[in-house]
Amino acid sequence: MKNIVIGTVLILGFALSGCKKEGEDHPCYDSSLVHEDVCTTDCPGFEGCDGKTYCNECEAARNGIGPK
Repeated sequence: MKNIVIGTVLILGFALSGCKKEGEDHPCYDSSLVHEDVCTTDCPGFEGCDGKTYCNECEAARNGIGPK
């Protein structure tokens, strides 16, 4: 029974720690940019301040990432 409780606690801990959005721990992350709006599907490429390339600025902002 003790092993089941420990296993459950570990699984819950991993699940809750995975709730961050990608890039949330990056210094350029800005939570005020995060939104749930639908972004267009045009994909010219947009380099975020985190050095990653996003499909467009809207997609980067959904993840809290602004321009370079």
